[in-house]
Amino acid sequence: MLTRFLAVKVKAFYLFGMKPVICNYYVTYRCNARCGFCSIWQEPEASMNPESSPGVICRNLGDVKLLGVKVVDFTGGEPLLYESLPGVLAYARTIGLRTTVTTNGIRYIERASEISGLVDILQFSLNGADRPTHDRTAGVPSFDRVMESIEVARKLGERPSLIHTVTNENLGNVPGVIALARSMNVLLFLNPCFSYFGNTGLSRESAQELLCMNTGRGIIMDRGFLNFLIDGGNRSSSPQCLAVSSTIVISPDDKLLLPCYHQKIKALPINGRLIALRNSRAVREVKQREGRYPFCEGCVINCYIRASLFRRFSRYFLPTMVSAAKYLYYHYRMKR
Repeated sequence: MLTRFLAVKVKAFYLFGMKPVICNYYVTYRCNARCGFCSIWQEPEASMNPESSPGVICRNLGDVKLLGVKVVDFTGGEPLLYESLPGVLAYARTIGLRTTVTTNGIRYIERASEISGLVDILQFSLNGADRPTHDRTAGVPSFDRVMESIEVARKLGERPSLIHTVTNENLGNVPGVIALARSMNVLLFLNPCFSYFGNTGLSRESAQELLCMNTGRGIIMDRGFLNFLIDGGNRSSSPQCLAVSSTIVISPDDKLLLPCYHQKIKALPINGRLIALRNSRAVREVKQREGRYPFCEGCVINCYIRASLFRRFSRYFLPTMVSAAKYLYYHYRMKR
């Protein structure tokens, strides 16, 4: 009886007592790149979806802070296409939130001074080690813009880093990308591609090959997540995913997306009621089933799984924590 009682208490803590740590805030679905491994720019809502005013976003940021969130990832689409981004970044920093922005670099140079000093982790997407490879994947000529953006960011005192999405097709290009990042003395994160719109995610074989690469100084991959991918991803019968518990996802048109952006089954209008919504029956019901829906079987959507691996004690926990610590170590050690 005591064992059963404790098990129920632990489950209740995980489901209802765990505070979210990150907010994925989609400020826009618009994008000026055409990456083949992403579908956001292909969807009709990318250009038609209404975007919230900075006042609405700042109100939600205040609420996510009260809910326990520590980090806000301002994402999209291309976040720099949201004209009021500097204002909401400044407000986030004012109330003590850490901020991250990942950009394709196309608009960074003209907006760099506006967001200078407002982004804790500033990442530039790099799709290849040379202009033809990168531009072919991005669908637009942007390699030179990324290279220039790194230098502009450094001159402004930022700590820019690179993120490279690894696919089965470009796995052989990873050593070249690593060499380029090292030559620039820039932190590089290797990000496995996942399948969510019919595209092919990184295979187990490719993940094993990536895991075996001797990346070393300034090159980061989440080894816990890669092992999770190799093991077959999320299991609905015994889920690792805590997408709802660990993450708050907000759309450009002021909706709370559940259980995550990529598998949203509910889009609840917020209208200034974010805290009430997070404590509502609708959210509790989805939270009880996080990681257990049919579409959760085999899921390896890393922007939610990685946040989950930090929150569960499993064989993935330690390597994920070590990888995160290594990222932060080099983030503060690399040249400004």
